[in-house]
Amino acid sequence: MKVFGHIITLLLLLFFATSPAQAQEKPKGRKQQQKELRKKKEGQIEKQKQAEKELQKRHLNIQDKVTKKRMKRAKKKSDRLNRSKRRRRFN
Repeated sequence: MKVFGHIITLLLLLFFATSPAQAQEKPKGRKQQQKELRKKKEGQIEKQKQAEKELQKRHLNIQDKVTKKRMKRAKKKSDRLNRSKRRRRFN
């Protein structure tokens, strides 16, 4: 009889100890889920852009003075040559 009582108390203890862990959360609506997903994507995009900017800065800092000048001249030349192509798209 004592064994049976111990088994029942053990089962009740296990049942009540695990029930809060199995409680279901309130289900989220579809719009709420989409909103959270959109925010998560925006956050990831923002982090990616920030990482790219930091990498570009680091790349420039590694270069020596002569290379920086050469890169600057090449960028100016590219901008000059491509300026007319950019204008045509918007007309």
